[in-house]
Amino acid sequence: MNKKIAIAALASLALMGCQTTSKTDQTKSNSGYSELASAALMGAVQTWSKQGAADTDLVSAIQSSANVSSEQAIGGMGSLLALAQNSLGSSEKSELAGLVPGFDSLQSSGLTAMIANNETVKSAFSALGMDPSLISTFTPIILSALQSQGASSGLLDNLGAIWK
Repeated sequence: MNKKIAIAALASLALMGCQTTSKTDQTKSNSGYSELASAALMGAVQTWSKQGAADTDLVSAIQSSANVSSEQAIGGMGSLLALAQNSLGSSEKSELAGLVPGFDSLQSSGLTAMIANNETVKSAFSALGMDPSLISTFTPIILSALQSQGASSGLLDNLGAIWK
């Protein structure tokens, strides 16, 4: 139950942290876009931290396994969830939404607009000061948490393929 609440909190807080930042200037150059994406991601991380998301079992597991800060763990998770929102079929999105309350609202946050593919996830990890190779450390931890909540093997397989 704590893991489900933690994932819900992370997804919901991503919305609040990124919503205003993503609307500031949509006509920037690619480097400006990267700066905007970094600012939005850091805003989400700060919001999550203030809300106590850093004190969850899932974040602690990621921190310990990947040797990263709570802010990096939270930001990496948010990036991966945003990629899932953009990549899954409707039935898998529905299933994940049932496991992660607030998952559906990622679309309106602007975070999913910034995290469109694996390259943008890697950029988000870099913006958080992490080596993109850590995605392979984050993924099994998140998948394990979802599996413990009853995620189907189809959803887990698809997420594993998306997050590789």
